[in-house]
Amino acid sequence: MKKTIICFLMALMMAFGFLPLGSKASAHASTSELKISAKSAYLVEYNSGAVIYEKGADDKLPVASMTKLASLAVVFDYISKGIVKESDNVVVSKTAADTGGSSAFLDAGSTYLVSDLIKTVIIASANDSTVALAEHIAGTESVFVSKMNKLADSLNLQNTHFENSTGLPADNHYSSAKDMVEIYKTVCNNDIYKKYSKIWIDELAHPSGRKTGLVNTNRLIRSYDGIEGGKTGYTGSAKFCLTASAKRGDMRLVGVVIGVDDSKTRFKEMSNLFDYGFANYQNKMVSSSEVPVTIAKFKNSKDYTQVFASKDVVKFLSKTDESLFSTDYQLYNKKAPIKAGDVVGKLYVFDKNNMVVDEVDLIVKTDVAEIGFKENLNKLVKVW
Repeated sequence: MKKTIICFLMALMMAFGFLPLGSKASAHASTSELKISAKSAYLVEYNSGAVIYEKGADDKLPVASMTKLASLAVVFDYISKGIVKESDNVVVSKTAADTGGSSAFLDAGSTYLVSDLIKTVIIASANDSTVALAEHIAGTESVFVSKMNKLADSLNLQNTHFENSTGLPADNHYSSAKDMVEIYKTVCNNDIYKKYSKIWIDELAHPSGRKTGLVNTNRLIRSYDGIEGGKTGYTGSAKFCLTASAKRGDMRLVGVVIGVDDSKTRFKEMSNLFDYGFANYQNKMVSSSEVPVTIAKFKNSKDYTQVFASKDVVKFLSKTDESLFSTDYQLYNKKAPIKAGDVVGKLYVFDKNNMVVDEVDLIVKTDVAEIGFKENLNKLVKVW
């Protein structure tokens, strides 16, 4: 290892504000100041998965319309594969139109665009639109629900099982706060979801010419700084529920509350969870992918080449944690020519106990050319 180069680069990192400042946060920092009445609650940092707060996070509970996050995940998967298009026409069945609960008041026998149905699900939690999409994709809602359960299996969710696409009360229909976070992660980065998730008021124009107003069921989009979106739910058995995410700076939090007695408290407790996370935790840059880790001269190459971490190394930690990370690296025995993006080594991140807590590939960002015949010949002549 080239310790001199490391010292130089650490000084460079300090100048750019990338000096390691702390170790990995405890996943269970004190949360005594939080008063959460929900039956189940869960708050995690999105990228690391570090748990900030949990209460009955694995409990199997009815989750009402938060079920629709799984329905949307299946719909988005079919769209991403080109099997279904947003511009597709959907003829709404009487079964779909007659679905109870929250509704877009679809007309049976009328034709709607997939995109319009998705909009009503995300904004207004429309049960009729959800069933219409399920029937369009799978023929029947029951077949569609089997795809939702396959999604849960693929995510290794141990505490989730669906009986319908909407979250209406049904025996053996349940999930958990922890599982809902994983389902939400499959949806929240989707461009279609993000297109509608923060719309407060919109409308659906029906083929008949009438219009239905749509109001977002997630009130936090109007009041919480950094809110990205979410999905509410309510039934008599599930009570009031919410899965949501918020981002401030480079930190993104995902939270779930299930079984809250009233709607106002549901939003208040989610806000309190987010506030606690943002106030007490932070992400710190250990190594930036924009700052070279070292400079190396590879075999059979003419010049020195900068070597970079393949991605930013960011650690989630408590704001009171003052311990330091350190880094070291290993370069592989690579020989030119080397293409930009090729892996040439490994960066190791150590905690205060000198234990490896992360490993990241090292790459070159420019092609490393091989010494030409003429240069090799000149070297041989000089040696001779």
